[in-house]
Amino acid sequence: MTKTDKKVLIVDDLPTVLKQAVEVLGARYDVDTASSAAEALEKVDSYKPDIVLLDMNMPDESGIACMVEIHSKPGCENLPVIFMVNDMSVMTNAKAYDQGASDFIKKPIIANSVYRKIDMHLKLAEIGWKFEL
Repeated sequence: MTKTDKKVLIVDDLPTVLKQAVEVLGARYDVDTASSAAEALEKVDSYKPDIVLLDMNMPDESGIACMVEIHSKPGCENLPVIFMVNDMSVMTNAKAYDQGASDFIKKPIIANSVYRKIDMHLKLAEIGWKFEL
């Protein structure tokens, strides 16, 4: 497996999810973590990730609200955000896509599946492609 210099910020309030995500993604990417929406917003400024994997449900703020705040930061308008979810309901997906989500992955993380999604969205961001209705 080739290690890249791409930065992935993983945001989840559960330490076990963060630990597993770091183990899986750290083999391929430069990884940092945040355990709350507030910490995620700080890390977006300091760490400058290329992509964010964001828990949909956190105690301090919903993942969608956090993503909207991330996208409101100067220079982060097109930062890819992939939601990590347990619930894959159509309504949740539709609402997240409407607010700017790039994609979804189901927890627990499966390495090859998440590598493909991350790499695809990093490439799309690199060439400047963004889905618009």
